[in-house]
Amino acid sequence: MTSKTLILISLALIFMAVSLRAIAHTYEPRILFHPHIALEINPKVMGLDYKEVAIPSGRYKLHGWFFPGKSDVYVIFFHGNAGNMADRLDFARFLEPLGFNLLMFDYRGYGRSEGIPTIGGIETDAVSVVDWAVKEWGVEKRIVLWGRSLGGAASLLATLRRPDIGGVIVESSFVSLRAIAMDAFPWMPVVFVSNAFPNATIMENLPTPKLILHGMNDTLIPIAHSEELYRRAAEPKKFVPIKGAGHSDTYIRGGREYLKVVGEWITERTR
Repeated sequence: MTSKTLILISLALIFMAVSLRAIAHTYEPRILFHPHIALEINPKVMGLDYKEVAIPSGRYKLHGWFFPGKSDVYVIFFHGNAGNMADRLDFARFLEPLGFNLLMFDYRGYGRSEGIPTIGGIETDAVSVVDWAVKEWGVEKRIVLWGRSLGGAASLLATLRRPDIGGVIVESSFVSLRAIAMDAFPWMPVVFVSNAFPNATIMENLPTPKLILHGMNDTLIPIAHSEELYRRAAEPKKFVPIKGAGHSDTYIRGGREYLKVVGEWITERTR
């Protein structure tokens, strides 16, 4: 085989690799994000006191619901990759006995929030919401971020920019997007998956208090991901596996004990 032939083969392989990466980059958002535009229910129907909020994020406006509590502690909830915040209203009602102020919002392209969801957009939205909250409430150290699944990644990206907040709860989340792809498609070369949402890497040097929650029966994102997150996370940190819980029912399965654990942890970290 001549040198010219080797060069041509090398160039062809490089072209194929670049093309495959470009294809993967194009389709990643379609695979990752599953927004629902319609809000099937509102807090009023569930008897929850709330007010509508509009939060600027780049050139878009994000839609949120603020549930006032009886304390001076504020929780910002980051939902997962599917549906919208209306699907989490039962969780808002579940948290009500704790008395914390709660903010739920939709990422761009979800619910009534403007725009189209992208990997970079999720990070911008997460940071923008926390920046808005700090300015609006003026109580950075009494704010706790709580992210579930993809929301865990969003909350960590925001915490990276605001490490002095009271704490961050990472629930049913993952090591990284590449790690998730390897679980689902073990035959795929990881180089074709973007190195987005590097949760474990972020947690290695994050000084913010961290509470990690995960259902022991989670088949969508195995608990091994949270075990790895806990192993690699810097102190202070706490890991609570939820017996009998899957991916999205941790609070239902955990019940009163779950509420007690998170309530005490949040209270301790926001004194």
